[in-house]
Amino acid sequence: MHDVRATPPDMPETTLPPGRRGAAGAAYTWLKREILSGRMRPGQTLSENEIASQMGVSRTPVREAIIRLESEGLLNVRPQVGTVVAPIDLDQVADGQFLREAIECRSARLAAGRVRPADARELKSLLRDQARAVARNDQAGFIALDDRMHQHIVAMAGRPNVWRAVEDVKAQLDRVRVLSLEDPSWLAAVLAQHEAIVRHVLEGDGNAASKAMEAHLRTVFSSIDAIADERPEYFRGDPVASRSGTPPEPPPPKPARRNP
Repeated sequence: MHDVRATPPDMPETTLPPGRRGAAGAAYTWLKREILSGRMRPGQTLSENEIASQMGVSRTPVREAIIRLESEGLLNVRPQVGTVVAPIDLDQVADGQFLREAIECRSARLAAGRVRPADARELKSLLRDQARAVARNDQAGFIALDDRMHQHIVAMAGRPNVWRAVEDVKAQLDRVRVLSLEDPSWLAAVLAQHEAIVRHVLEGDGNAASKAMEAHLRTVFSSIDAIADERPEYFRGDPVASRSGTPPEPPPPKPARRNP
């Protein structure tokens, strides 16, 4: 796809008629879904005309959607060149992982002390459905069930609204997750991690549940390593800083040299 030109950023969406604002929202939702699902790959060039034609809208709402997605770090607009899907920002991955670990490890610990019969049924049902998705190699279905499990554990901790904070920061994490789960062996490995988390939660072992959640969430860095071996151009940033979720420690200062 080629020849994508962005509308100048000084055109706010409020200048558009209501129908156009709705079209811009639809274009935004569709494009974001295509990027996060991995159907649009990092570095892929987008055609504004082709997108507008495929969606049955004019180019104006597509331009509005592109501007919004650029501000979210999912697209890069290059004047006189076009629009491309942005590489995965490893700093944003590390930020998202940091927040998820802080929220979800605490949630797993609390959830283990608040298990109701309905929670046990729901978590076991989600694991069975995930196993079926793995057997079918149904990546999209597994990801949806993955999110439902994590969201339910946060809700069990008594903070269901906190999941919104997770959703706000996990876009770049989701891009890594989608690429990694294209390998069936990763699907099976993630299922095994989920089973360990749920087992500890249902046993009421908060410490073990928290540790299992931490190990699970940190596998994103191994995923990055595996993907980057094949497609390093998919990423932007320092992979060393991303592995621990925190920037590397600066080297210690050298001792002052003494005059002889």
